[in-house]
Amino acid sequence: MKRILPAFIILLISVAVFSQNDQTTCNLGFSFKISNNSNWGNNEPVVTEVVPGSPAEKAGLKANDIILEVNGNGTYLKPSHTIMSWFMEKPSEMSISIRNFEASFKPMHIAKDCRPRNGLSEAQLAPVFSFYSLEDIQDRKFIIPVKTTINPDADFFNYRTYDFAPSDVSSREMDERINSIFVRVLSQLGLKRDSEDPDFIIQTFYSYQNNPMFKTESPTRGTYSGTWRFDTRNNRMVKIPVFDPTQPVRIDDVMYDLEFGYRFYDRKFTEPGRSMLVWESEVKEKLSDNYGLLDYLEMNLPLILSKFPNSGNLERATYHVKYLRYNYTGISYDLNDLKTVVSVDAGSPAARAGIKPGDVVIKVQGHNFNHDAASLTSSYRRFIAETMKYRDPATKYTDSNGFQNAMYWDIIHYNSISKEINDKKRYKAGFSYLFNFNQYIDWDTPDTLNIDVERKGEKLSFEVKPIINRHSHVSVE
Repeated sequence: MKRILPAFIILLISVAVFSQNDQTTCNLGFSFKISNNSNWGNNEPVVTEVVPGSPAEKAGLKANDIILEVNGNGTYLKPSHTIMSWFMEKPSEMSISIRNFEASFKPMHIAKDCRPRNGLSEAQLAPVFSFYSLEDIQDRKFIIPVKTTINPDADFFNYRTYDFAPSDVSSREMDERINSIFVRVLSQLGLKRDSEDPDFIIQTFYSYQNNPMFKTESPTRGTYSGTWRFDTRNNRMVKIPVFDPTQPVRIDDVMYDLEFGYRFYDRKFTEPGRSMLVWESEVKEKLSDNYGLLDYLEMNLPLILSKFPNSGNLERATYHVKYLRYNYTGISYDLNDLKTVVSVDAGSPAARAGIKPGDVVIKVQGHNFNHDAASLTSSYRRFIAETMKYRDPATKYTDSNGFQNAMYWDIIHYNSISKEINDKKRYKAGFSYLFNFNQYIDWDTPDTLNIDVERKGEKLSFEVKPIINRHSHVSVE
């Protein structure tokens, strides 16, 4: 369960935050590590995560990009602390050069996001108050049992084009549909299909078989909760009839056995007519119901392919999903009292409406904003406990903090939930405005926010038209 305490909120500040002085913090929004992977960026910094909506993402930086230079300084064989010291050379910007499948050397300019050190942005506050809207805040982990084998002599940077091994007539239709998934995902990495002279060939193998030991009358059938996976097509978690690979399962309850794998064969550096295996990934899953191989691959193959080219764990793939959808006004609040505006993003909805740093928020949508961290924590905890009855048990999952009873709202209770949240005497639900586009927050789902502030003893009211910000990030180890 989330805690609304200043010490906890500090932990939400983005990775790769760089201080310019005691009052200001500048955020680039990405993290990296020095690679020891002989196949990808060995002894160079490789981007491990890019924060959605951050300056790094806006500049075009992506996970697995290899950083070659920072402000003109070469990064090869340099330690992390030296590289990070270069990040702080300029107060408001940074230049880097990267390498990936699309470019051998690509200059990039990143403008830093600088704000007061004690300021909390709405992007940081939304995950803290996620139990108002778990549908919109995804911070979850799951495992796919992907086993990967890699040729240690292969340098994946040398591969830019690919094609597929020929298909049998009997499997051609299925193979073409599977190949289309590869094309979609690999194109996002910057790889291109070339049927004339590809650098590597992709070969797939798969099976989808009935389990002869399955028993429809098994006493334990139906006691499993299914497995949540992230659907990259629509940015949401979906429960599928696949058994959790980390949990034991009775063989009597397994209806189908699914196996899928793919291999990359080098054609660039071998003699004509010969091939060399450079990458292989295989997954074996047990299904509790008929899911369909193609349905499985439409959701899971993009996740499986995200292991390439920086493989990480070779025995399995652990995914961390961060999805965030919230109302953005551009206000940053004071960490110490959560009422005072410490900064307003230039050009943001709040700035256009006239809200200024130093304003003290009194009300948002009629909710009093006179809370401190302790009272807000108490109210929010009570809200979570007392409204659990309105959640849908079929959507239960364990969040990344280990809370096992996270559940979405039951749609039939939306009106009741809205009434509970708008009970001004009980829950101090001021920050529920972050999710005010949902009917379970406000049954009328308005498109403007009424914000009342006090400025130098004068009370002012503003109508702010927020922007619904959507950010998503999936990392894999």
